[in-house]
Amino acid sequence: MYKFFENIKLAVKAIWGKKIRSFLTMLGVIIGVFSIVLLIGIGQGVKSEVTSQVESLGSNIIMVLPGAGAMTSGAMGAGSSFSMEDLDTIKKVNDIKFVVPMAVIPLPVSVTEPVAPSADSTSSEEIPAGSDLKNLMAQAQQQVMAIGSTQDLETAFEGSEISSGKSYGRMFTAEEFARGAQLISLQSGAVAQLFPDTSAADVIDRKIFIGKEPFTIIGAQEVKKSKSIMEDSSMTNMAFIPLTAAQELTGKLSITQIVVTVKEPDKVQTVQNDIRKALLESHDGVEDFTITNQEEILSMFDQILGVLTTMLGGIAAISLLVGGIGVMNIMLVSVSERTREIGLRKAIGASGSDILIQFLVESVFLTFLGGAIGIGLAYIGGSILDAQFGLVVDITLGSILLAFAFTSLIGIFFGVTPAVRAARLDPIDALKYE
Repeated sequence: MYKFFENIKLAVKAIWGKKIRSFLTMLGVIIGVFSIVLLIGIGQGVKSEVTSQVESLGSNIIMVLPGAGAMTSGAMGAGSSFSMEDLDTIKKVNDIKFVVPMAVIPLPVSVTEPVAPSADSTSSEEIPAGSDLKNLMAQAQQQVMAIGSTQDLETAFEGSEISSGKSYGRMFTAEEFARGAQLISLQSGAVAQLFPDTSAADVIDRKIFIGKEPFTIIGAQEVKKSKSIMEDSSMTNMAFIPLTAAQELTGKLSITQIVVTVKEPDKVQTVQNDIRKALLESHDGVEDFTITNQEEILSMFDQILGVLTTMLGGIAAISLLVGGIGVMNIMLVSVSERTREIGLRKAIGASGSDILIQFLVESVFLTFLGGAIGIGLAYIGGSILDAQFGLVVDITLGSILLAFAFTSLIGIFFGVTPAVRAARLDPIDALKYE
């Protein structure tokens, strides 16, 4: 044990004696560990936020989308839609509490009245590519998405956390839905986009425009002061109007998503299978739709984020490998510089294993210290990303232990060759070395 601590003392003395060279040697390790820990932390943070966002919808929610493979092939409702007959088919399935249709409206949402398309041209695809209106619509739809739905929307998500702040006003009623009232309810992201620096309570009863048609705001969610990337995403930039009003506005009814609330969470899979069978029967056996639930969505995100995190971690590990090579190079130089010292130690009784351990400890100490600095910098970098960009970096104990274990192995692996070379030096030849 005494020899072990003596070797550590010698290693610290040797490193401190060449401070600048030692720091430059550790720099590759510092950058490698910093990159690995930070990138893994970013991956874990994004995964946690996505998981929280999906779970906030509720464990009894089923999403039905038009088009096979809709979850991986593009945006909601791209290129296809459901009909009212599909809605009625799903409503007949047992153990369903709510069936809520959602129809994306391809018109801009704005506070001031925009230049509207002609009466026979309500679709963005029918507008000339170079027109200012098409650009306006594209910009507006990136900010706020108008969606037609039913009065059951709010109740269907009761108990979930789809809103980020306190709600003001109300959702439209069944009577208002039946007569196609031009009323609108805004999520927090939509309030922030349309009325920046304005309280949700102050936007109630104001008018906004979808295309050229005015809609009165009857409900709004307060904007939560958060820098979270999920809170700032398009998931909260939605504005809801009666589906009947949406049909009058666009001249057609295109249901781009159906949200199904199951009565009991443990029956989600059974209900999902029953919906698939019912739709297959009504679609003549053609599965031109996608049905998914919370567990499947989370599994898909886990796979995608897992692959991305592994790839980024692998790329960062290359810099750590380069840092290890740098450590080996400097240790070989150190052996050459200290040849007479090695010969002297052997002459007064030090064994080859003592010399081996001395240089191996020095190599491991260099990489270990570099790893500790890298982890510290990763914490600082994570705090900056969180404070400035709302990007949560989840640096776990597991990633820290992995980084330390990896750097120790790097130190041992790349320190063995210089240490063995030092241990094999003949003391007489070493003493004669100039």
